[in-house]
Formats: sequence, structure tokens, C-alpha cells
Amino acid sequence: MADSSDRVRPIDEKWLKELSSVRTEVSSPGYWTTLEENCAFWSKELSGGRFWSRANEKLDQWRTEYHSQTGSALLTNVTLPEFVPKSHASVQDKLRRLHARDHDKFSKIIAPDGAPVPRLPDLVRTRVACRYIDGVEFLAGKLQELAAEMKMSPSRSRKGSIEGYFAQHVDFKETLLFRFGGQNQTAEITCEVQIASEMATRMWDASHPFYEAARVEEGQPQDWQWKAGDKRFIANELGHMIHLADGLLVQLRNLAEKGKP
Repeated sequence: MADSSDRVRPIDEKWLKELSSVRTEVSSPGYWTTLEENCAFWSKELSGGRFWSRANEKLDQWRTEYHSQTGSALLTNVTLPEFVPKSHASVQDKLRRLHARDHDKFSKIIAPDGAPVPRLPDLVRTRVACRYIDGVEFLAGKLQELAAEMKMSPSRSRKGSIEGYFAQHVDFKETLLFRFGGQNQTAEITCEVQIASEMATRMWDASHPFYEAARVEEGQPQDWQWKAGDKRFIANELGHMIHLADGLLVQLRNLAEKGKP
């Protein structure tokens, strides 16, 4: 989940100028490094905060329920992982790509008042690895339900891309302090929980440098789909193969459970 800051392009003046026209603070000296520092603070606060603490408290109950349904373990780890911050270079790169791809969405990326924090869903995020693909569906549902009970405005999305990224994301809102220029302002932050199978997570960790490089290279899917020697061909198509393998593994497990005396 580490950011690939050394591969991120320099700031493009066009998107920065447009962002500055809404909030002049983003052009202030030290704004971007201060944003990164705030993300680091937030990741620590959220890791020990009310939602994640409550989720960890309910984890044994969820494990038991999932095991009773499937006969399998839910997670690869004992506890839920901590949240991690997004680097300022990675934030800049995401804003640049959003500006190039969807100008209408980019125009709403920062509020004209309040704390000058970009409205990105993954300024603070974590990734949970499940043993099986149906565990992803199960845990995403449980986290969404818990966030709804706690009035945290959750949203859930099932990701499946042509690049072979398969996961579910549960986003929730939290109000935190943004420390900038000697002042503290409250800011509503969207936090992202990525949930994927163990195999998909391993593949993602191994191929993430290729994915980052491909985003810089850009181009159409056809550029790599017919080039077997392209690193993107290997990484992206492997993602689809692993997703298929995850589904077959669940079917095999279920058949084995049915065949037990």
C-alpha cells in the first residue's frame, strides 16, 4: 500500500492554478507537506478511533458467524490493520489525473470555505486481506452496517477493472482537525477501507509498481492487451486469473464441505 512518490510527475501548473482559484491556501508555502502531516495524524487517530476500535471488538463475532456459514477462517491476520496516510506527491498526482480525466468532478474537489482539504476518498486508507473471496463480500457488508449504525455516512463499491483490480471499498466519514498555519479547523474526511482476497492482495503488492508506471504512461487498454511482453499485460491479466482462481477456490471449498460425513 506504500505510495510510489518517486514515480509521481511534477506539479502541473494548470490544475494547481484552477485549484488555487477556489482556495488560495493550496499555493501557500508548505501547504502540501502540511497536508501530508495531517494525513499522518489522521491515520493514527482513525486506527485507534471509535469506528475501528468497535470493528475490532466485533471481529471475533464476525469470525464466528462467517465460520459457521462456510467452515473457513475470515481473515489472514488476527486483528484489523491500521490506517495509513497518502503522501502529498501521490495526492498531487491523483488530482492531476482527475483534472485531465473529469473536469466537472475536479471543479468540486475542494470546498470554497472551511478547511482547505481536497475531497478525495483515500487520504487515509487501509487494506484488509480475507482468506476467501466470499469473505470479502461478508466483511464489507459488516463494516458498512457498523458504519451506518454509528452514523458515519458509509458507502460501498465493488471494484472490477480492466486492469485486473478486484476489491470492495467501504468509505465512511469522520470529522477531524486540520492543522495549518497555526490554526485548527474541523474537516469532514472520507476514509477508505479496501477489502480483497489474500491472493489478490499479494498480487496487488507485487504488481503495484507496474500499475503506477502504467498510470504515468497512460494510453488505451489496447496498447497492452495484445503485447504479451508488456509488463502491464502480465500484471493486469494476472489480476483476472487470480479473481477466477478465487472463485474456483470457494467452489472447491464448498464442495469439500458438502462431502464431509
